Amino acid sequence: MAGFLNEVAAELYARYGEELSSMELLFPSRRARIFFADALSSLVDRPLWQPRWTTVDELMSEISGLRTAERVRLVTELYKIYRQYHDEPFDRFYFWGEMLLSDFDSIDKYRVDADMLLRNLWELKELESDLSYLTPEQQRLVRSFWSTFGQEANLSQEKRRFLTLWKTLLPLYHRFRERLAELGIAYGGMMQRAAVERLRSGSFAFDRPRRFVVAGFNALSACEQELFKYLSTAAGARFYWDFDDYYRDDREQEAGMFIRRNVVAFPPAGGVSHDNFRRGKELFAVSCVSNAVQCKYVGEILRRLRRDYGPLGKETAVVLTDENLLLPLLYALPPEVGKVNVTMGYPLRQTLAYTFVERLIELQQHSRTRRGETLFYHADVTGLLAHPYVAESDAALSRELADKVVLERRISVEAQWLARSPFLGRLFRRAEEWRALSEWLLATLDEVARLPFEGDDVRRRREFLAVLSEEIVKLRNTLEECDIELSMETYVSLLRRHLQTLRVPFEGEPLEGIQVMGILETRNLDFEHVILLSMHDDNFPGSFAAQSSFIPYNLRAAYDLPTPEHHEGVYAYYFYRLIQRARTVHMLYCSHADEKSTGEPSRYIRQLDYESGFKVHHVEVGVDVNLVENAPIEVAKEGSVMEALERFVDPESPVTLSPTAFFRYVACPLRFYFHSVAGLRVDDDVAEEVDAPMFGTILHAAVEQLYGRVRDELHPGETLRALMCSGEVERAVEASINENYLGDASASAEEYTGNLLLIREIVVRYLRDGVMAYDAANDRFTVTGLEEKVRYDFPFEAGGRSLGMKFAGIADRIDRLDDGSLRVVDYKTGTPHLEFDGLESLFRGKGKQRLSNILQTLLYSMMLRHVRGSDAVPQLYYVRQMHRSDYSPLLTDRELGVRGAPYSLYEGRFEELVRETLAELFDPTQPFRQCADTDTCRFCDFNVICRR
Repeated sequence: MAGFLNEVAAELYARYGEELSSMELLFPSRRARIFFADALSSLVDRPLWQPRWTTVDELMSEISGLRTAERVRLVTELYKIYRQYHDEPFDRFYFWGEMLLSDFDSIDKYRVDADMLLRNLWELKELESDLSYLTPEQQRLVRSFWSTFGQEANLSQEKRRFLTLWKTLLPLYHRFRERLAELGIAYGGMMQRAAVERLRSGSFAFDRPRRFVVAGFNALSACEQELFKYLSTAAGARFYWDFDDYYRDDREQEAGMFIRRNVVAFPPAGGVSHDNFRRGKELFAVSCVSNAVQCKYVGEILRRLRRDYGPLGKETAVVLTDENLLLPLLYALPPEVGKVNVTMGYPLRQTLAYTFVERLIELQQHSRTRRGETLFYHADVTGLLAHPYVAESDAALSRELADKVVLERRISVEAQWLARSPFLGRLFRRAEEWRALSEWLLATLDEVARLPFEGDDVRRRREFLAVLSEEIVKLRNTLEECDIELSMETYVSLLRRHLQTLRVPFEGEPLEGIQVMGILETRNLDFEHVILLSMHDDNFPGSFAAQSSFIPYNLRAAYDLPTPEHHEGVYAYYFYRLIQRARTVHMLYCSHADEKSTGEPSRYIRQLDYESGFKVHHVEVGVDVNLVENAPIEVAKEGSVMEALERFVDPESPVTLSPTAFFRYVACPLRFYFHSVAGLRVDDDVAEEVDAPMFGTILHAAVEQLYGRVRDELHPGETLRALMCSGEVERAVEASINENYLGDASASAEEYTGNLLLIREIVVRYLRDGVMAYDAANDRFTVTGLEEKVRYDFPFEAGGRSLGMKFAGIADRIDRLDDGSLRVVDYKTGTPHLEFDGLESLFRGKGKQRLSNILQTLLYSMMLRHVRGSDAVPQLYYVRQMHRSDYSPLLTDRELGVRGAPYSLYEGRFEELVRETLAELFDPTQPFRQCADTDTCRFCDFNVICRR
């Protein structure tokens, strides 16, 4: 197959021979130069100097005498003008600034009369006199837009806001251009317009005879058209257009929208064929269930092509319309497909080096100063300590510090506490403003790059760190030139936006192997085998509407600025031009619909189906899923398992069984095994907010402190009422928060976050209006124990052995009632469960009948009955309900129809059920099994292991 570049090279070499070296060639992409040089090298039989290469921007800069500036610099200069008309901080303006800059760029590139476009033209009289030079259709579009505004007094708030900004755009445009001209810099459109003005005025001429070749362009701005006219007349430029008659000659084909104009304005030179599309080709539309399947299926296509056509090379292209699929694709390509050349850059944001910079930024963003001491947020600290770049400096120390942060529940971590090594001391240092942040980032990246480390990615790591450092320096220098004061937040936003757009080029031989590239890189290149990914309509052609603009659609259309139709015409050309000479074309798309995509195939697939005359083979690729039922998990009670279990009944062992652990076995024997026998633990973490367990801890500690004041006091109602009115409740809650959540006994309520203040008020209300108010009104008791450890060796038999289970736990509160009995009080912060369906249901019932709170309270009552020789009444204080006048903490047995029964009523049958359960637990013939009720598994820490 002879591609477009091969034909251009052959025609030029046949016409000019070695004189071709003296000509200047313009291509729309740098990639096309490489393939043109390769095509030319296949034609010559002796060394030949390459032609000179140039670009449209290089020529425009040469003609205008202007240079383009960094986008950040341009936006900041625009802001200096903008703030003279609108009071808006820079960080809020930046987004609008980029939009305005894009609009000004389009106005200049398409040589629109800004004085006309940016005027406030809702007066129809002005339309009649000022728009006479527009076509009738253009005038209609302008009128249809401005007529919606009517009388200014009757406008909606949104239209008033639009007009307020619109009225300033014209002076903003002119003053911005004047300012840039003073600085000798420009944006792209301004540079192009200045160049064209010089050409049209006749004030520019090349200083020597020059000959040009213009090849492969498509959509031309008005400025580019003027440049090409000049090159055609003043430099005898030859034009080569890359198109096919299939879409050039059919007025309904949007792919030929611009080519039809270009070939008239700049007649093409000969030597290039334009009748390739109708030649035989195989077309496949492949519907995949996911993006991962798309990437996997590419490997299958390449294997098939290799089998049918032999070894694959540069004549095969895998084209990504979604650059996010690059890495999944590279991992999915099978090794047997041979060499692969990636022309897309590796996205820097997907590197470990970039994640390190993100960690550093977040560390600074969440840092604060308290009483002169720098504090860092725990999640940022542990994240940095776990990052390979930090962990590799001292793995043991990093792990030790991270574990301590979690173990000690340090929400805020002191910089001084972290400075356990010189490196960590420099790492955990606060930057007060953006320049300091920039210097700190550079110093940290430099120090990390100097750390000794080994591995396959040593060179890549250093390269990525060097690129990051270089870009941070470039951004800082640009901002220094801008002479504008930035907030830390604005600088961080600019830095992130800048770094996230960077790509590091792959190394490789561009003319060898399968070509992996983006759609823009395919311009002028032809392939025998084309594989296109992400060919769904939301992505290809996508939506031009996503590109924000202050210039509404009607005005853009009236003044020939780019519109959605323009965007669709460009992408249609990219698609048809890519496949026009291809032999096989596979178009893959993800058919899964989600919030980002409808899953519909691209309109170009539909067009090929209905218009091309070719048979499009539709293929569906799914995932084979074998729904194999999970085998039940069982753990035999033998060997080390039985040894671990024996600790609970060994008088010499300190291991005891808590009521919580006992219920864990009742609910699910396998859960008990994982937690109490195997010793598995869920990874601990510092809660970002006050979670349910921490809320309970704060409440329990505050209650213990308050009720310590009335311990051993007979009928403490009066004292409780005094405490409720004295501010002691607030002080107790704050002390509990400081100790258990903040880990800082000296913290004050002024330092609390909004969420923490809310938690404090809730706990205070639960205690003052609920627990203490209830006890003050029902004070015929004496508090005898607070957070008291209770232990009892419960006798039972298992496997013919007489054993004693060492039950032990901490009772929230133990009271002595006036009748001499005891009361076991358990504080609960969850949803009330005070009713149960009898003792049997607690041990043998279905999931929701086995109530842990009631069973555990009965176990405490049992232990007190045997240890202290007194009957006990179990009661549950559900603090969120205790403010209600009808609240009662007494248990209700629906089976017996009794409420508030003492433990003695259940003693015989309850202990019999406990013995049966313990006998089963220690029966070696009964393995630990999963529970049958999957509802129990919903909130189990080990449901992933069980695959429930």
